[in-house]
Amino acid sequence: MNRTIAWLLLALAVVGASASRAALVARETADRGEKALLYVPNGKYLKAISLGHAPLVADIMYLWAIQYYADYSQEDRARYVEHVFGDVIAELDPNYIDPYWLGAIILTTEAQDLEGGLRLLDKGLVRKPTAWILPYMAGWECERVGQFDRAAAYFDRAAHVPGAPPDLFRLKAGMTALGGNLREAIARWNDVLEDPRNNEDARAIATRQIRTLTVKADLQDLTAAIDAFRARNGRSPRSLDELVRTGFLREIPLDPDGKRYVFDQRTATVSSPAGRLLGS
Repeated sequence: MNRTIAWLLLALAVVGASASRAALVARETADRGEKALLYVPNGKYLKAISLGHAPLVADIMYLWAIQYYADYSQEDRARYVEHVFGDVIAELDPNYIDPYWLGAIILTTEAQDLEGGLRLLDKGLVRKPTAWILPYMAGWECERVGQFDRAAAYFDRAAHVPGAPPDLFRLKAGMTALGGNLREAIARWNDVLEDPRNNEDARAIATRQIRTLTVKADLQDLTAAIDAFRARNGRSPRSLDELVRTGFLREIPLDPDGKRYVFDQRTATVSSPAGRLLGS
């Protein structure tokens, strides 16, 4: 019975596609690929004629889309994928997450269309709010092209989906650091450290990251103060204390071990006792 229904629905889909094609005959354009994209009926139309078997039709359309994907020219494939996977299959079965992530991979990897891939993943999360894997994938796509702040935001969305693994907060913290917001990254690693769901290994990683980022952030702030002092006074400060006396620092920070940072007046550089060096 199911096989009979499947073939019937496939026939209905083909009929719908043929009707759409016929309606477009008069709309001749130079871009034949663009016209071909419209042959597949919208998912709302197919759902209306699915006789209550929209998920089954979605399966058929998914297989059909994969089968005929290679028939489209390179420039038309991205629009084809976004339409069929995002508008047709998603309308038929919003809970079917495979088309979202597969379509996104095709768009971001083959078509180099990051925004198209993210639109598809965003649409999937709206329709399937428990699918943390979708913003997780979006985060890695943003990381791949160096959009670290955007990646951090996607990992944050994924981490807050009920049932998502706590490790996702570590990814958010890591992306925040790569984006250059060191103080914010320290705060996010503190979240990981305090999360009771994390094991000792995760807490050890968080502790190391907090220590490293604290040194980097302190050195960054100290060097910025040194540069500002030099720009105003035409010379380097004689000591870090002079930065406090002249208002360029409120106080001199201590490193994670409670020790002062080392200032070299000759080179106008500051370092940690561990030997980290940040040039002026």
